[in-house]
Amino acid sequence: MLVVHEALRRSYGRMPDLIRQVRPGDIQRAEIVADHVQLMETFLHLHHKGEDDLLWPKLLERASDRIEATVAIMESQHEEIAERLAESSDLLSTWRNRPSRDSGEALADCLALLGRLLDEHLAIEEKEILPLVPDYITAKEWHQLGDHAINALPKNKLPIVFGMLASIAEPEVVKLMLSSAPLVPRLIMPALGPKAYSRHARKLYASGPSGS
Repeated sequence: MLVVHEALRRSYGRMPDLIRQVRPGDIQRAEIVADHVQLMETFLHLHHKGEDDLLWPKLLERASDRIEATVAIMESQHEEIAERLAESSDLLSTWRNRPSRDSGEALADCLALLGRLLDEHLAIEEKEILPLVPDYITAKEWHQLGDHAINALPKNKLPIVFGMLASIAEPEVVKLMLSSAPLVPRLIMPALGPKAYSRHARKLYASGPSGS
C-alpha cells in the first residue's frame, strides 16, 4: 500500500509541470502526456474503489468504535477526489485534442489541486488507518485488496504499472506483490514490467525511471 501511495504522490506531483511544458499545438507530445495522466486517473480510481468496496466495510464491521470517524473522513475525501478526477478528465480530453496555453493551464491547475488533496488524504490514511489493518484484516483479504486495481487495469498497461511500482519497492516487497499472481505473470513480470516502465518513463520524462 505504501508503494502504491508513493507512486501516486510522485506521479501527481509531476503532472502539472508535464502539462505546462507541452508547447501549444504539439498534439504528439500532448498525446504522450495525456495517456500517462489517463492511466494514473484509472489507477487512482481503481485503488479508491477497492478501498470503498473491500476495506472500509470490513473495518467498520470489525472496529467501528476505533475507526468510524476516520473512515468517514476517508469516504468524504474519496468523494471530493472523485469530483476532481471527473473535472480533470474533462479538461484532459479538451487539452489532448487542442493543447493550448489556456487549456493546459486549466488542466495543470486542476491536477495540482488534485495532488494536494491526495497528499492530505494519503497522509491521514497512513497515520490513522494502516496501523490498525493487521488487527482486523486477514492476509488473504489484504491480497484481494491489492489485486483489485491491478486486475481491473487494461492488460496492456499492467507491465507499465507493475514496473512503476517495482521501481520504488524493495525486492522483498516486489515478491510480495507477485505472491498471489498466477504462475506465468509471476515469472515474467519481474523482467517485463521494468522494461515496459523504462520505455514509458523515457518517453514521458526524458530522464527515464530514475527521474520519476
